[in-house]
Amino acid sequence: MKRSIYLVPMIFALVASACVGSPKAPEASQIARHIQAHGARSTVASLDRKGQFDAVLERIASGDSTWVNLARPLSQGTDAGDSTGLTIALATALPRNPAAVLRVLDDGPVLGAPAVCGVPFIEPEAGEVKAYLEQTIPAVERVAQTRDTPLRSSCLTSLGRARTQSEARP
Repeated sequence: MKRSIYLVPMIFALVASACVGSPKAPEASQIARHIQAHGARSTVASLDRKGQFDAVLERIASGDSTWVNLARPLSQGTDAGDSTGLTIALATALPRNPAAVLRVLDDGPVLGAPAVCGVPFIEPEAGEVKAYLEQTIPAVERVAQTRDTPLRSSCLTSLGRARTQSEARP
């Protein structure tokens, strides 16, 4: 099944608002306190058990800095499926708040520039990738590379590779 990288967050929001009793994410500050008190693995497991992790990913994907900042500590407790979701949420947030996303990137497999900036979406259409890159590359270019955003150049390199690959597709 093909997913639209732009429609997925909107669809999640519509479904969540339409469902009675659908799990709502706790506040970012509550999650941060839980990570401090119980560790990332316990926090992610608790969010998964309560059906709230997807709502957290939606908040991260919104680009809100408070939520994006949770990505790094949460990544320490994710398994393969949750890690993929976190990477996609950050990639979705990248054109919305590139400075915040660039600040949480690291050299790891979940938050690394090749992962987040390499267009990690599941089965996107070529046109969606092109539109995403046309919006994201200039947004990242507008952010200065500083001590807080050391992986900006790596991110732009990964985005450039993704653009080259998308242009090579028939």
